[in-house]
Amino acid sequence: MAEEYHHAPVICGIITLVAVLGIIAGIWKTMPIIVAFSIIPAIIYEIYRTEGVFTKIASWLALIVTIIALYVIHKNVMIDIIPFITKFISVPVTVKLVPAGLIAPVVLVIIAVFLFRRTAGIYTRWLAAVILITSVALFYSLDPELVKNLLSTPQVQQNIKEGVKRGIKNIH
Repeated sequence: MAEEYHHAPVICGIITLVAVLGIIAGIWKTMPIIVAFSIIPAIIYEIYRTEGVFTKIASWLALIVTIIALYVIHKNVMIDIIPFITKFISVPVTVKLVPAGLIAPVVLVIIAVFLFRRTAGIYTRWLAAVILITSVALFYSLDPELVKNLLSTPQVQQNIKEGVKRGIKNIH
């Protein structure tokens, strides 16, 4: 088992509050770096709480990815996405350069899902959920227009509708 649970609910609650406030402030002020900073307490406590080899490595990787994200967000590093996107999808691309920081939230979402599935404790899962939600908010705060464009394509709309239908069928 992980360390003593006595203070874990309070610590996780404070970390959640920090993440929520960071998300709100970062999106409101259009400062993604605030959102990126707000994820760090969740990652650090996740590192402390995880015990397995792979979950510990994933937690440390999340911290490394976040530190790199802070750097590329601060420096406003841009990358050309045309060569990458056209290999996988045949949707007309209207944006050529995107913030390099968009890579970090995608990697963090993958790590958070891994952590959520591989950890057994309620608090490590709680932290993984905070990391997941904050990562999605970071992606949105970096380029809200890109998110809007991605969600408005006919193929994505169809996938969303099918996913909702499947979800409703699975509830019954």
